Amino acid sequence: MPQQVGNKTDCALLGFVNAIGGNYEAMRSEWPEEQLYKVYTFNSVRKSMSTVIREQNGDFLMFTKGASEIVVRKCKWILDASGEPISFSPTDQEHLTQEVIESMAGDGLRTIGLAYRRFSASEGEPNWDDEGTVINNLTCIGIVGIEDPVRPEVPPAIRQCQNAGITVRMVTGDNVNTARSIATKCGILRPGENFLVLEGQEFNRRIRDKVTGQVKQELFDKVWMNLAVLARSSPQDKYVLVSGIIKSRKAPQRQVVAVTGDGTNDAPALKRADVGFAMGIAGTDVAKEASDIILTDDNFTSIVKAVMWGRNVYDSIAKFLQFQLTVNVVAIAVAFIGAAFVSVSWAGDCCQCLYLFQLISCQACHATGAYREA
Repeated sequence: MPQQVGNKTDCALLGFVNAIGGNYEAMRSEWPEEQLYKVYTFNSVRKSMSTVIREQNGDFLMFTKGASEIVVRKCKWILDASGEPISFSPTDQEHLTQEVIESMAGDGLRTIGLAYRRFSASEGEPNWDDEGTVINNLTCIGIVGIEDPVRPEVPPAIRQCQNAGITVRMVTGDNVNTARSIATKCGILRPGENFLVLEGQEFNRRIRDKVTGQVKQELFDKVWMNLAVLARSSPQDKYVLVSGIIKSRKAPQRQVVAVTGDGTNDAPALKRADVGFAMGIAGTDVAKEASDIILTDDNFTSIVKAVMWGRNVYDSIAKFLQFQLTVNVVAIAVAFIGAAFVSVSWAGDCCQCLYLFQLISCQACHATGAYREA
């Protein structure tokens, strides 16, 4: 069984194809990328992607995958147990959303909707630029629940951050119920705490002026202190959150903000943050170039180690300066007093000074050095 590397959602879907007896490699050979007729790439506005192929009889076949509640709203039919399309009314859509999608999301599953649409050659080629018409009246194939298990080392790492005075916030494009469930498992949301879990739309409504639509810092300051999870968010929401926290003066000290990201659209937030962490495995080249640090293992615990070493260096430099100032002031005072009150000059004075400064430098090395296992 080949192991997929890359976007976790796509890897999970490829694994699902193999699990049900399909062969995605054969499909890719039959329909190589250069023969795809039209592709609507995924972005934060669509929250879906669609690929169009042209069959030998001239028909066009479009496949769509994306956020389940968004894909479902664009479906007019749904496949029954025998694989035949049947009517899919708004009532049926609501029932599917409540009974299936929200149930999966509550268990921490990321729900992906799969659908397709056939365009008959006899009706002529559609206007592909009219996206609203093309990606509509779809036939729902099904809803897939994808679990991205929380790594065992992540909850302890988040507790370490919280104990060190670092607030961890989750910003995701996932469903709010999925985000809340994962955040609870990670320890970002803890019982008894006063926190906010918002979707991107509600977040923008709270922080923007109703007339101008511009972000107002005084409105933003009422939200960000208690905000723990931001779901169904866009890269722009991420940038606004980072920028607003940096500009805020509500806290006694200016907040130092670190951001993680892996997509091209995360680049502005990574660049705006005090420290940007890009994923080394799943991250795009644009995200890596915009970041300050690249996590080669895509592991949250590496961020904790980076903070630990950064604080260690800062503390060591403070100790070094304190030590150097102390010994140099003493050395200068002794030399001045000796020159002022002792008139005898010794031949070994220069050697004694060199020996003294050698001792000082050795102690400074101990202040800035650190032990590390091989």
